[in-house]
Amino acid sequence: MAQIPCFVVNLATATQRREAMQRLLAQHGIAPQWFDAVDGRTMSADDMREHFAADIATRVYGPMSRSEIGCALSHLGVYRRMVDQNVPCAVVLEDDVLLAEDVVSLLDESAGLASVFCAKEPIMVQLTHVERGYRVGAHTIGTRTIVLPHGGVWLASGYFITLAAAKQMVEHAYPVCTVADHWRYFQQAGLVRLYALTPNAVWESAHSQDSAIASERQPRVRAKRSVWDYLRRVWDRLVVRKLFVKKLPRYPAGKI
Repeated sequence: MAQIPCFVVNLATATQRREAMQRLLAQHGIAPQWFDAVDGRTMSADDMREHFAADIATRVYGPMSRSEIGCALSHLGVYRRMVDQNVPCAVVLEDDVLLAEDVVSLLDESAGLASVFCAKEPIMVQLTHVERGYRVGAHTIGTRTIVLPHGGVWLASGYFITLAAAKQMVEHAYPVCTVADHWRYFQQAGLVRLYALTPNAVWESAHSQDSAIASERQPRVRAKRSVWDYLRRVWDRLVVRKLFVKKLPRYPAGKI
């Protein structure tokens, strides 16, 4: 079975995580391409000014830690490699995940995710759990379904991305102005079209609890909501969710 590339983002100093992921992926028959992550904690002030648009970040996301900036640059680095090597599509994983038994089937060039989407479409498919998805517009892929997500889409732990989306991100999401997993912002900016896989095939491992990003993350300032925002939320809760949206199962049950 020919497989699409699987990039794994990993700090060069995190050797234990790399070894654990190497063993896990080998068990699933996946040969990864390692990407050495950017450690934002060691970036100089000049590097920060060059790679991080602090003024835009204040409006788009809020305070960002050095680790969050490094993480965003790391994922952009993967996209840049895809563009440089003309990779039609790929799965991107972080080094603190666990995988469903059938995850390798999603990497199958002829029958997996690559068979559903064209490399010329700017697509991102979330492989971790998403809370809700629309009932319409679904694609069946083996025993799983690809749906349009409803509501927030976060985490960059595991996802499928096309070359067109990678190009958009490289061209328009740099310098960094938000976190790597601010997918709704990237969609609203016209850089990607979001989908979600259900049941999810990737979830965070115990290593995710030992994260520099989590320990450094600063609370975001909530934007003021207008009356229109309030009415839209009420409409969504009372009408859209009841008629057009369904809750998606979490796999394995109870995992976060």
